[in-house]
Order: sequence, then C-alpha cells, then structure tokens
Amino acid sequence: MSETIDNSNEMFAEINKNMKYGAPELKKLYQKYLTRGLIIAVVAHLLLLGTYVGAMYLEKVKAEQEKNLQDKVFNLEDLELPPPIDEIPPDIPKDVALKDLSALVPEPVAKKFVTEEVKLKSQQELEEVKLPVASTGTDDPTKVDPNAHVGKIEEKKVEEKVEKKEEKKKEVFQQFEVEKAPVAVNLGQVKGSMRYPEIARQSGIEGRVVAKVLVGTDGSVIKVGGISGPEVFHDEVADKVMNLQFNPAIQGGQTVKCWVSVPFSFTLSAKDKKKTEDEEESSDEGN
Repeated sequence: MSETIDNSNEMFAEINKNMKYGAPELKKLYQKYLTRGLIIAVVAHLLLLGTYVGAMYLEKVKAEQEKNLQDKVFNLEDLELPPPIDEIPPDIPKDVALKDLSALVPEPVAKKFVTEEVKLKSQQELEEVKLPVASTGTDDPTKVDPNAHVGKIEEKKVEEKVEKKEEKKKEVFQQFEVEKAPVAVNLGQVKGSMRYPEIARQSGIEGRVVAKVLVGTDGSVIKVGGISGPEVFHDEVADKVMNLQFNPAIQGGQTVKCWVSVPFSFTLSAKDKKKTEDEEESSDEGN
C-alpha cells in the first residue's frame, strides 16, 4: 500500500513538473483580462454618459426653437374679431342713407378772374419821368435842368480813361520797342580805356562780350543787366561799361528808359600772339 502511494505521489510530481500552466501564469492571465474588462467598462460608461448628455442638449435646443416659433406665431384666439358689416356703429343714425360714390366726387368751381384797371401814362408823362432829379429835391420837372449832370459825367469818364492810360503807361522799353534806340556817344573812348586781362593775354584768349545795360532818360547807364561771352573779360567790361554815355531813347516824342546791348571785342595784337606762341614753344621744349 505504501508503495502504491509513493508511486502515485511520484506520478503527480511528474505531472506537475510537465504542466505548462500554473499559478503564476493564471495570475498573469487574470490581471490581463481584468485590466481589459475595466477599460471596456469605463469606455462603455463614457459612451452612455455622452449619449445621455447629447440627448439632453438636443432636447433643450428643440424646446427653445419651439418656444421662439410660438412667440412669432399669432394666436388667432387672442385676436379680436372685427364687428360684422351689417352692424352699424351706435354713433351713426340708422335713418341716414349712404351716398352714392359718384356723389363724393368734388364739383369743379369756376375761377373768378379779377381784372384790374391799368392806367397807362401818356407820352408826356413818360418824358417827364425820364428827366433827371434835381440835387435839391423838387417835384416840379420844369425846374430841373436835364443837362446839369451830363457834362460832369462825361468829364469824369474822360479823367478816368486818362488815369487808366497813365497807370498802364510803360516805363521801361526794349531796344526794338522804341521809335529811336539809344546811341552811345563815347563808345570808342570807353573801349580804349579797357585793359586786356593779363590772364587772357598769357593764355592767348580772344572773344566777343555783349553787355546789356539800362539807359536812363538822361542818357547815363542806370545798371548792367547781364554780360555774355568769355568769363575772363566780364570784370573788365562791368567796370568800364558804367562810363558809357548815350543819347536817350525816344518814344512818343519823349525820352524813356530803354535796355540796349553793347558789344565789346577783345583781340590780341600780332606782337602778343607771337609772344604767346614763343612762350608755348619754349614750354614744350622744356617738357
């Protein structure tokens, strides 16, 4: 008997040894499926809760829409029915018959033209009205001189025209606008007094300079308007041109101020030219 028990114990031990699943494996499976079950349960509860909340929100929105629609729809029961047409208001007598619509059309009223008597004045009265009024104020037209103010008015107009002409009278003219242009009486003397600039002489510069001057009514030069030509000669011309004396310009039988252009030519003498050429040749040889 003891041998049988020992054999059975050895057999169970061998069986337990060869088994793949035991308590640890079962514990792991239990934890695994328990976790999955909890997750599924939580998700299911959340879905049910979300469905309930959504249904409640939709129900609330629907109720608000129905309420707004009811507020906009008129309840026919609340409106007062108009009185029947056959009934006549108590303030209108029943024995008064309604007029035909044609009787309501207004009748045309004839216009009354009011004619006023217009009294035309005679020719003599019109002529008396045209006469000027006396300065002392009189109602008798025979005492008024019709030509009393005519002469004074004409004189005033003439004076105004003369004043306007004087205002528009031109004071300064150009050389081509006057009857007689200014003529220089000492041009040769002024040209002779001009010195040839040393810089221009050494450089061999020649040229023509034109000075525009304003000649006064006495024939003297009032001012220099401008100078054209080589700039090396401008200072000498501006200095000497003020010494010019002219016969003044004539316009309308009177002397007037006038702009005039005066030319000046600067030319080197043969001696100066030769000297310049020699200096240039010597400078070239030196280089």
